[in-house]
Amino acid sequence: MKTTWIFDLDNTLHDTSKAIFPIINRKMNAYIQNLLSINEQKADVIRLQYWLQYGSTLKGLMKNYKVDPNDFLEQTHNIKSYAGLVYPAENLTKTLASLPGKKILFTNAPKNYALEVIKQCDIEKYFSNLHFIECAKFNGKPSEESMKIFLAKYKVKKAHFIDDEKQNLKTAKKYGVKTIWINKGQKKPLYIDKKITHLREVLRLPIF
Repeated sequence: MKTTWIFDLDNTLHDTSKAIFPIINRKMNAYIQNLLSINEQKADVIRLQYWLQYGSTLKGLMKNYKVDPNDFLEQTHNIKSYAGLVYPAENLTKTLASLPGKKILFTNAPKNYALEVIKQCDIEKYFSNLHFIECAKFNGKPSEESMKIFLAKYKVKKAHFIDDEKQNLKTAKKYGVKTIWINKGQKKPLYIDKKITHLREVLRLPIF
């Protein structure tokens, strides 16, 4: 049975730190400022705290303040042009083209944002399915419910999941998915099967 390749998007297929995340983070901070009538510094703390605690800032705001997810995503991801903001992983198209088997995108990002990033990277043709935060009813990774919905929807039996967030992989491991962590400095936890520093290194793993 061929493996299914599951890919995260941000900081897995492209580098968000150079341009696009700083823009989105500022928009999220502004949203939280307006919502709670606080300054930017306090908003930034809440944004990071919720991301670490819940897996996404959105989920924390929904849980604690009943925020409308569609309104939040519309206001924080309303980028007029993505040109010059997306930095694909090195040898991205070559890596995707060389991996045998079905490929599915599994992201906590909203549909409009993810599609624009994929377009800028010119990689849509490599994926059989695209799974956005809307597909999970805004309950994204690393929740077990999100993982169960994903695996059932695409009838995934044997898979390798590549992500830069280890908590997402920890959940996947519970469901029998092989885990590949993109990380440069931290020690590999037991629930991580393989650790790489760049996506292109997946082609050199002994799973082939």
